[in-house]
Amino acid sequence: MRRIGRYEVLGLLGRGGMGAVYKVRLPALGKVLALKLLAPTPFLVSLLGMVEIRRRFLAEARILAGLNHPNIASVWDMGHARGRPFFVMEYFCRDLGQLIGEGERLEDPSRRLPLPRAAHYARQTLAGLSRLHHAGIVHRDIKPFNLLLTDQDQVKIADFGLSRPRGMPARHDPGGLKVGSPYYAPPEQERDPDRATPRADLYALAVTLHRMLTGVLPVWPLAGDRLPSRLSLDLDGEWDAFFARALHPDPERRPGSAQAMTEELDLLENDWRGRVRQACRLEEAPRAPQCPPGTPVPPRSAPLKAFGPGAAAAQDLDALWRPACYAAPLLTATGRTVRDAASGLVWQRGGTPYPLSWPQAWDYVAQLNARREDGAHGWRLPTVAELASILTPPPEFMGHCLDPVFDPDKRLLWSADRRTFTQAWYADAEAGAFCWADHTCLRHVRAVRTA
Repeated sequence: MRRIGRYEVLGLLGRGGMGAVYKVRLPALGKVLALKLLAPTPFLVSLLGMVEIRRRFLAEARILAGLNHPNIASVWDMGHARGRPFFVMEYFCRDLGQLIGEGERLEDPSRRLPLPRAAHYARQTLAGLSRLHHAGIVHRDIKPFNLLLTDQDQVKIADFGLSRPRGMPARHDPGGLKVGSPYYAPPEQERDPDRATPRADLYALAVTLHRMLTGVLPVWPLAGDRLPSRLSLDLDGEWDAFFARALHPDPERRPGSAQAMTEELDLLENDWRGRVRQACRLEEAPRAPQCPPGTPVPPRSAPLKAFGPGAAAAQDLDALWRPACYAAPLLTATGRTVRDAASGLVWQRGGTPYPLSWPQAWDYVAQLNARREDGAHGWRLPTVAELASILTPPPEFMGHCLDPVFDPDKRLLWSADRRTFTQAWYADAEAGAFCWADHTCLRHVRAVRTA
């Protein structure tokens, strides 16, 4: 097996301008980690030269190692392999870009998140940015794929390759090298990256929050159908005003600090909760539309392997890995189970008390059958199709009035369907969509059987 230093390489996680990130294992402990190895692109080498690239790579490691904050990724080790430096971080199975389904074409729509969850991620990112800015560091590349998510749904800011500490002399990057990501970098950073201030990071976070709440990127000026309140029932004129400030081309018109933006966000969310409570008292919550006739009932129960361009269609999912239509289950909760009269399936109401790896998920189902859970056998790990039959769209405004039938804390659920030999599909019940993860990642299990 290939090694980098003392670490076994399990697979490639991704490549950037300066380095490649690998999933690795420390053999002595069996611990899975992420390792970033200096491996710049030829284009970057031609622009900066290896001496400058190496300096920036080592600076990233020192920045991460010098900060200790729950919302900033930490460096655990550093070394050299065949003359190239690397550093090691904790491995995270998810990031915000994967969660919202942001693709290579940033202009394409992404998945929308419920307002409380989007605000939760934004608030944690702002806490990490507050620590960075206090240390005199401007990240300069805040975007969904640089916001890692732990198994406890905690944000970890990562990828400091473009950050600039206070006091670092301006190096005037050569023409052709862009600092930041399209649509997320503010105008002043695009004009002169060396003059980016903490308010540049706040702009990028506002773009990210806008995308989480509406599923689209903001277009300046915010007006007409581009107003956030026209894109989501959760948002009103106060949210429009907030985004107008946070996304203003003039950095002096934006919130003055990460703490100031957090305080604005807290007020907006508290006001939203009050409006939802009032609406829930006065009106009946809407129900999700039913799938058209012809939808398979009961849904497919045999596991399959789905990979590549046809994977979504093979599982009756759309381009953003959501059910092609959301079913209208007829759910009745009895004790520890929930019966769906529409599909003829019986589900665990809760599921595993703790998240499990995919192999452990299969063991858990075997244990249910061995002890005849709920006096029955035939329990199984559900397929994507079976999980899709109980998913609903992300709740929006009065959608939050409905009391959940299933345990809402167990929203990441393994399916029986594989993507590859080392990856399986899982559902995000709150986002109403599917994604994939390595078998070593931890998810809950909600077992199912036929009535």
